[in-house]
Amino acid sequence: MLAACESAGHADPAGAWQALTRTWNWAAPLPAAGCDTDFPGATARPTPGGFTLSGLWSLPAPEEIGPWLTLPLPVTGTGEPDLFVVAAKALPRGSGPGRVVRLDNLYVPAGFVTHAAGAPLRVGDAAFLWTAVTALALGMARRITDVLAAPYAGGVASTPHAVAMAAELAAVLHDERLSLAAALHEAPSARQGLPAATEERLAAHVPRAGRAVQHVVAAAYEQALTTDWSGARHPLVSLIEDGSPILQQARCTRELLLPRDRTSPRKAEHGDDRRISG
Repeated sequence: MLAACESAGHADPAGAWQALTRTWNWAAPLPAAGCDTDFPGATARPTPGGFTLSGLWSLPAPEEIGPWLTLPLPVTGTGEPDLFVVAAKALPRGSGPGRVVRLDNLYVPAGFVTHAAGAPLRVGDAAFLWTAVTALALGMARRITDVLAAPYAGGVASTPHAVAMAAELAAVLHDERLSLAAALHEAPSARQGLPAATEERLAAHVPRAGRAVQHVVAAAYEQALTTDWSGARHPLVSLIEDGSPILQQARCTRELLLPRDRTSPRKAEHGDDRRISG
Protein backbone atom coordinates (compact mmCIF):
# COMPACT_ATOMS: atom_id res chain seq x y z
CA MET A 1 0.00 0.00 0.00
CA LEU A 2 2.88 2.35 0.79
CA ALA A 3 4.37 1.83 -2.68
CA ALA A 4 1.02 2.10 -4.47
CA CYS A 5 -0.04 5.32 -2.71
CA GLU A 6 3.37 6.96 -3.13
CA SER A 7 3.26 6.16 -6.84
CA ALA A 8 -0.31 7.45 -7.17
CA GLY A 9 0.55 10.70 -5.38
CA HIS A 10 3.46 11.19 -7.74
CA ALA A 11 1.53 10.44 -10.93
CA ASP A 12 -1.66 12.40 -10.24
CA PRO A 13 -2.05 14.09 -6.83
CA ALA A 14 -5.58 15.37 -7.46
CA GLY A 15 -6.79 12.06 -8.85
CA ALA A 16 -5.15 10.11 -6.04
CA TRP A 17 -6.92 12.21 -3.42
CA GLN A 18 -10.27 11.75 -5.14
CA ALA A 19 -9.73 7.99 -5.29
CA LEU A 20 -8.89 7.84 -1.58
CA THR A 21 -11.89 9.86 -0.42
CA ARG A 22 -14.34 8.10 -2.71
CA THR A 23 -13.11 4.68 -1.62
CA TRP A 24 -12.69 5.25 2.12
CA ASN A 25 -14.83 7.32 4.45
CA TRP A 26 -11.99 8.29 6.77
CA ALA A 27 -14.30 10.57 8.81
CA ALA A 28 -16.49 7.69 10.02
CA PRO A 29 -14.97 7.50 13.56
CA LEU A 30 -15.69 11.18 14.25
CA PRO A 31 -18.86 12.39 16.00
CA ALA A 32 -21.39 13.59 13.44
CA ALA A 33 -23.88 16.43 13.57
CA GLY A 34 -27.34 15.92 12.11
CA CYS A 35 -28.26 17.88 9.00
CA ASP A 36 -31.65 19.59 9.02
CA THR A 37 -32.98 18.35 5.68
CA ASP A 38 -35.97 20.68 5.95
CA PHE A 39 -33.66 23.64 5.54
CA PRO A 40 -33.51 24.17 1.77
CA GLY A 41 -30.28 26.18 1.79
CA ALA A 42 -27.97 23.41 3.07
CA THR A 43 -25.16 23.59 0.52
CA ALA A 44 -21.45 23.11 -0.01
CA ARG A 45 -20.19 25.43 -2.72
CA PRO A 46 -16.73 24.91 -4.27
CA THR A 47 -14.30 27.70 -3.56
CA PRO A 48 -10.54 27.99 -4.14
CA GLY A 49 -8.86 25.44 -1.90
CA GLY A 50 -12.07 23.90 -0.57
CA PHE A 51 -15.77 24.54 0.01
CA THR A 52 -18.05 26.99 1.81
CA LEU A 53 -20.70 25.30 3.91
CA SER A 54 -24.13 26.75 4.74
CA GLY A 55 -27.13 25.23 6.48
CA LEU A 56 -28.54 24.04 9.79
CA TRP A 57 -27.05 21.19 11.83
CA SER A 58 -27.91 19.65 15.20
CA LEU A 59 -24.77 19.10 17.26
CA PRO A 60 -24.04 15.73 18.88
CA ALA A 61 -24.64 14.92 22.53
CA PRO A 62 -22.19 16.43 25.05
CA GLU A 63 -20.34 13.17 25.68
CA GLU A 64 -19.64 12.78 21.96
CA ILE A 65 -18.28 16.24 21.29
CA GLY A 66 -14.55 16.22 20.52
CA PRO A 67 -12.08 18.57 18.85
CA TRP A 68 -13.37 17.53 15.39
CA LEU A 69 -16.82 16.62 14.10
CA THR A 70 -18.49 15.82 10.81
CA LEU A 71 -21.14 17.98 9.16
CA PRO A 72 -23.02 15.87 6.60
CA LEU A 73 -25.10 16.99 3.66
CA PRO A 74 -28.06 15.01 2.25
CA VAL A 75 -26.80 12.44 -0.26
CA THR A 76 -27.70 13.62 -3.74
CA GLY A 77 -26.32 10.77 -5.84
CA THR A 78 -24.27 13.22 -7.91
CA GLY A 79 -20.95 11.96 -6.58
CA GLU A 80 -20.11 15.25 -4.90
CA PRO A 81 -18.52 15.23 -1.42
CA ASP A 82 -21.12 15.06 1.34
CA LEU A 83 -19.12 14.83 4.58
CA PHE A 84 -17.27 17.90 5.86
CA VAL A 85 -14.96 17.74 8.86
CA VAL A 86 -14.60 20.90 10.94
CA ALA A 87 -12.91 21.82 14.18
CA ALA A 88 -15.40 22.27 16.99
CA LYS A 89 -13.77 25.60 17.84
CA ALA A 90 -14.59 26.86 14.33
CA LEU A 91 -18.34 26.78 15.01
CA PRO A 92 -20.09 30.02 15.94
CA ARG A 93 -19.84 31.02 19.58
CA GLY A 94 -22.71 29.86 21.71
CA SER A 95 -23.12 26.65 19.70
CA GLY A 96 -23.31 24.18 22.57
CA PRO A 97 -24.01 20.44 22.48
CA GLY A 98 -27.58 19.54 21.63
CA ARG A 99 -28.19 22.89 19.98
CA VAL A 100 -28.87 23.72 16.38
CA VAL A 101 -26.16 25.71 14.69
CA ARG A 102 -26.60 27.76 11.55
CA LEU A 103 -23.59 28.19 9.30
CA ASP A 104 -23.20 30.76 6.58
CA ASN A 105 -20.29 30.17 4.22
CA LEU A 106 -18.05 28.34 6.69
CA TYR A 107 -14.82 27.53 4.85
CA VAL A 108 -13.80 23.85 4.84
CA PRO A 109 -10.47 22.95 3.16
CA ALA A 110 -10.68 20.29 0.45
CA GLY A 111 -8.48 18.00 2.54
CA PHE A 112 -11.18 17.81 5.22
CA VAL A 113 -13.88 16.46 2.91
CA THR A 114 -14.90 12.90 2.09
CA HIS A 115 -17.85 10.77 0.91
CA ALA A 116 -20.44 8.94 3.02
CA ALA A 117 -20.60 6.20 0.36
CA GLY A 118 -16.98 5.22 0.98
CA ALA A 119 -16.14 2.20 3.10
CA PRO A 120 -16.02 3.48 6.69
CA LEU A 121 -12.68 3.44 8.42
CA ARG A 122 -12.66 2.78 12.16
CA VAL A 123 -10.44 3.96 14.96
CA GLY A 124 -8.53 0.70 14.57
CA ASP A 125 -7.77 1.63 10.95
CA ALA A 126 -5.60 4.56 12.04
CA ALA A 127 -2.38 2.99 10.75
CA PHE A 128 -4.01 2.39 7.38
CA LEU A 129 -4.97 6.05 6.98
CA TRP A 130 -1.66 7.35 8.35
CA THR A 131 0.28 5.26 5.85
CA ALA A 132 -1.93 6.07 2.87
CA VAL A 133 -1.97 9.83 3.41
CA THR A 134 1.72 10.06 4.24
CA ALA A 135 2.61 8.04 1.15
CA LEU A 136 0.41 10.26 -1.04
CA ALA A 137 2.14 13.33 0.39
CA LEU A 138 5.61 11.90 -0.20
CA GLY A 139 4.71 11.02 -3.79
CA MET A 140 3.23 14.44 -4.46
CA ALA A 141 6.32 16.13 -3.03
CA ARG A 142 8.55 13.93 -5.19
CA ARG A 143 6.59 15.11 -8.22
CA ILE A 144 7.33 18.69 -7.14
CA THR A 145 11.06 17.99 -7.16
CA ASP A 146 10.73 16.50 -10.66
CA VAL A 147 9.01 19.63 -11.94
CA LEU A 148 11.54 21.87 -10.20
CA ALA A 149 14.41 20.12 -11.97
CA ALA A 150 12.85 19.55 -15.39
CA PRO A 151 12.93 21.95 -18.35
CA TYR A 152 9.86 24.17 -18.22
CA ALA A 153 7.20 24.37 -20.86
CA GLY A 154 8.16 26.62 -23.73
CA GLY A 155 11.80 25.60 -23.57
CA VAL A 156 12.81 27.69 -20.54
CA ALA A 157 15.33 25.54 -18.71
CA SER A 158 15.67 25.20 -14.95
CA THR A 159 18.60 27.06 -13.45
CA PRO A 160 21.55 25.05 -12.08
CA HIS A 161 20.56 26.22 -8.60
CA ALA A 162 17.03 24.85 -9.04
CA VAL A 163 18.35 21.53 -10.31
CA ALA A 164 20.71 21.22 -7.34
CA MET A 165 17.95 22.16 -4.91
CA ALA A 166 15.60 19.61 -6.48
CA ALA A 167 18.21 16.89 -6.00
CA GLU A 168 18.69 17.79 -2.34
CA LEU A 169 14.96 17.85 -1.68
CA ALA A 170 14.45 14.55 -3.50
CA ALA A 171 17.12 13.00 -1.28
CA VAL A 172 15.23 14.16 1.82
CA LEU A 173 12.04 12.53 0.53
CA HIS A 174 13.89 9.34 -0.34
CA ASP A 175 15.21 9.07 3.21
CA GLU A 176 11.75 9.66 4.67
CA ARG A 177 10.21 7.02 2.45
CA LEU A 178 12.87 4.49 3.48
CA SER A 179 12.26 5.34 7.14
CA LEU A 180 8.53 4.85 6.71
CA ALA A 181 9.10 1.52 4.97
CA ALA A 182 11.43 0.46 7.81
CA ALA A 183 8.77 1.35 10.39
CA LEU A 184 6.36 -0.98 8.60
CA HIS A 185 8.89 -3.74 7.85
CA GLU A 186 7.46 -7.23 8.35
CA ALA A 187 4.20 -5.76 9.62
CA PRO A 188 0.92 -7.33 8.49
CA SER A 189 -1.58 -5.43 6.41
CA ALA A 190 -2.36 -2.10 8.06
CA ARG A 191 -6.07 -2.89 7.95
CA GLN A 192 -5.45 -6.08 9.91
CA GLY A 193 -4.07 -4.05 12.78
CA LEU A 194 -0.45 -3.47 13.74
CA PRO A 195 1.40 -4.63 16.83
CA ALA A 196 1.50 -1.88 19.45
CA ALA A 197 5.24 -1.30 19.06
CA THR A 198 4.93 -1.01 15.28
CA GLU A 199 2.01 1.38 15.51
CA GLU A 200 3.93 3.53 17.98
CA ARG A 201 6.88 3.72 15.57
CA LEU A 202 4.54 4.63 12.74
CA ALA A 203 2.75 7.25 14.84
CA ALA A 204 6.08 8.88 15.64
CA HIS A 205 7.25 8.83 12.03
CA VAL A 206 4.11 10.23 10.38
CA PRO A 207 4.48 13.82 11.75
CA ARG A 208 8.18 13.81 10.87
CA ALA A 209 7.45 12.78 7.29
CA GLY A 210 4.76 15.46 7.12
CA ARG A 211 7.22 18.12 8.21
CA ALA A 212 9.69 16.95 5.55
CA VAL A 213 7.00 17.25 2.89
CA GLN A 214 6.12 20.75 4.08
CA HIS A 215 9.78 21.72 3.89
CA VAL A 216 10.05 20.43 0.32
CA VAL A 217 6.89 22.23 -0.79
CA ALA A 218 7.91 25.52 0.84
CA ALA A 219 11.43 25.42 -0.59
CA ALA A 220 10.23 24.57 -4.09
CA TYR A 221 7.52 27.21 -4.01
CA GLU A 222 10.03 29.83 -2.87
CA GLN A 223 12.24 28.87 -5.78
CA ALA A 224 9.27 29.20 -8.14
CA LEU A 225 8.52 32.70 -6.86
CA THR A 226 12.07 33.84 -7.54
CA THR A 227 12.13 32.45 -11.08
CA ASP A 228 11.56 34.85 -13.96
CA TRP A 229 8.58 33.27 -15.69
CA SER A 230 7.79 36.35 -17.81
CA GLY A 231 4.42 36.85 -16.19
CA ALA A 232 3.13 33.34 -16.99
CA ARG A 233 1.91 30.85 -14.41
CA HIS A 234 4.71 28.72 -13.01
CA PRO A 235 4.00 24.98 -13.43
CA LEU A 236 4.68 24.37 -9.72
CA VAL A 237 1.76 26.59 -8.75
CA SER A 238 -0.81 24.33 -10.41
CA LEU A 239 0.84 21.21 -9.01
CA ILE A 240 0.80 22.53 -5.45
CA GLU A 241 -2.82 23.59 -5.83
CA ASP A 242 -3.77 20.12 -7.10
CA GLY A 243 -2.01 18.52 -4.16
CA SER A 244 -3.24 20.92 -1.48
CA PRO A 245 -5.93 18.52 -0.13
CA ILE A 246 -3.22 15.91 0.48
CA LEU A 247 -1.06 18.48 2.26
CA GLN A 248 -4.01 19.64 4.38
CA GLN A 249 -4.89 16.09 5.38
CA ALA A 250 -1.26 15.13 6.04
CA ARG A 251 -0.89 17.92 8.59
CA CYS A 252 -3.79 16.62 10.71
CA THR A 253 -4.24 12.99 9.76
CA ARG A 254 -3.38 11.56 13.20
CA GLU A 255 -5.58 14.02 15.08
CA LEU A 256 -8.51 13.66 12.70
CA LEU A 257 -8.83 9.89 12.95
CA LEU A 258 -7.89 9.65 16.60
CA PRO A 259 -9.42 12.43 18.74
CA ARG A 260 -7.21 13.77 21.52
CA ASP A 261 -8.62 11.52 24.24
CA ARG A 262 -7.77 8.41 22.24
CA THR A 263 -4.41 9.19 20.64
CA SER A 264 -2.47 6.24 22.04
CA PRO A 265 -2.46 2.98 20.08
CA ARG A 266 -3.57 0.97 23.11
CA LYS A 267 -6.65 3.13 23.59
CA ALA A 268 -7.42 2.88 19.88
CA GLU A 269 -7.53 -0.92 20.10
CA HIS A 270 -10.71 -0.74 22.19
CA GLY A 271 -12.50 1.23 19.45
CA ASP A 272 -11.66 -1.02 16.50
CA ASP A 273 -15.22 -2.12 15.84
CA ARG A 274 -17.12 0.97 16.82
CA ARG A 275 -18.30 3.78 14.64
CA ILE A 276 -18.42 6.85 16.83
CA SER A 277 -21.07 9.04 15.33
CA GLY A 278 -24.06 11.12 16.30
